Amino acid sequence: MVSQSDNEVSQKLKALREKFLKRAREDIRELSTYAEQTRSGTLSAEALIRCYQSLHRLAGSAGTFGLPKLGQEARLLEKKLKSQAEQLGDTPEVHRQSIEVPEDFADGIDTLAELVEVKAESSGNPAAKQTTLVAENRIDGSHGMQVRILLIDADASGAVGSLSAELARYGFICQFVDERDEKALKTAVSKSGSAASVLCRDSILPTIMPLVISQRGEGSRRRLPVVAIGDDDTFDNNYLVAKAGASAFFSAPINVPELAERIESLAIERSSGVNGRVLIVEDDIELAEHYCLVLRSAGIEAEPLTRPDRLMAELSAFQPDIVLMDVQIGAYSGVNLARLIRFESRWLSLPIIYLSSEDDRDNQLEALSQGADEFLVKPVSDDYLVRSVRIRCYRARQLSDLMNRDSLTGLLKHSLIKQELEKELARCRRFGHASSVVMIDLDHFKQVNDTWGHRQGDIVIRALANLLRNRLRETDIIGRYGGEEFAVVLPDCSVQAAMAVIKGIGESFSELAFSVGDSAFHVTLSAGVSEINDFVNGDDALEAADQALYHRKREGRNGVTIYRPD
Repeated sequence: MVSQSDNEVSQKLKALREKFLKRAREDIRELSTYAEQTRSGTLSAEALIRCYQSLHRLAGSAGTFGLPKLGQEARLLEKKLKSQAEQLGDTPEVHRQSIEVPEDFADGIDTLAELVEVKAESSGNPAAKQTTLVAENRIDGSHGMQVRILLIDADASGAVGSLSAELARYGFICQFVDERDEKALKTAVSKSGSAASVLCRDSILPTIMPLVISQRGEGSRRRLPVVAIGDDDTFDNNYLVAKAGASAFFSAPINVPELAERIESLAIERSSGVNGRVLIVEDDIELAEHYCLVLRSAGIEAEPLTRPDRLMAELSAFQPDIVLMDVQIGAYSGVNLARLIRFESRWLSLPIIYLSSEDDRDNQLEALSQGADEFLVKPVSDDYLVRSVRIRCYRARQLSDLMNRDSLTGLLKHSLIKQELEKELARCRRFGHASSVVMIDLDHFKQVNDTWGHRQGDIVIRALANLLRNRLRETDIIGRYGGEEFAVVLPDCSVQAAMAVIKGIGESFSELAFSVGDSAFHVTLSAGVSEINDFVNGDDALEAADQALYHRKREGRNGVTIYRPD
């Protein structure tokens, strides 16, 4: 059964198709006038350019609205005028002079008129029927994500089931599933949610993997990641595990911190099937609206821009992850616009994707060489458009994370967490709520590095980062301030509530056992909390939290202290 929202989308797509047909008829009537002018030898250069632009729009949009033959014929005619139109576009002084065009051009225009009338009676928009567009909840992978682990084993005390208590200390939601209960397995996998992973023994992968693959979600969402554990760490066994389709393999004895880190990263990668923000630069209004409607119905933020002269202002206002742009937008060249975008250094890494009816590979390469990144040839189906945009937005976010996030923990870098603190201070003043900032430091961390090595020190830092991600809210902002120090901004949270939350996280962290061979060690943390509203700027609030932190250090560490002016 089609949901009400799907019906609404279908109705809107149908209305857009009717608008397109009306406009296409008007364009072709105008083109027919130009066809008569070509027969009488009175077609001006200015009219030829307008004719070329109209054909370009038809070639790019007709297929999307269910008239592929019309689009193909318009594309053939567009090619006949391309070289002349581009040459004349650079010499405006000759626009009113008459000009010759190929003899069969006028007959081609007559064919377009016949095609739009014959095909207009066909029902619906094929592109819209090809897929059900599924909106996904956006999770940016930074925090507020409760990761669920399905521990599949024959017994809760088995090799996999026994890991439940240790993994729960990292903030994971652990659910034991009996591998012999087929119905329970199917139910658990199908209702696992986006942020989840499967943990099982390598010996039962032949049973688990077909079930996981069969339950793969729609859209761009990756299948549920499966982490296998076993006793055989040989190359041959690792290869068999990889061949079965597992995402990771851990051999006994299990290094729980590394296992937790891997599960966290897999869950983030799967759940951050980023929907993203897309700016669509397109002079065909109906086509731009169609693309936006299709992308929005799939949970992707999309904005149309039909006036290229407002491009730079719209980039600053909308901050897109990618730009979809035609090669020709009315009188403007998409190639020149792409080059113009690159004038500003902040847009050097912005992916620009041409979405055009241009099918000549040499012309595509020439266009790409001028500042764009990829080429999609119109028409594209709704399903292909959604999947293409999701993939490219995901890659764009990955590149952005490389620049904005700490490589070890995946948390915001020092400068960005300070920016977020200033933003929260502004929100506090605007809305009148109380918020807190927390400085966290690992106790005796130098001793950890000196005793167990820097590799183990990195594991400890990542373990705390994962715990913070899982235990804090989605609205909370977490950053690695430097070394073993973390900064956390807690919006709409009093210092007393912040103290309670961080104290609970500290208690859970102190219970984590970090194993090195036959030995194990524990690490505690200290934290200082201040109320953001009490200060003129974010730096002062952060300094106050830092003072509270060092007060906690002097008082014996392993706890949380609230800043007091005295």
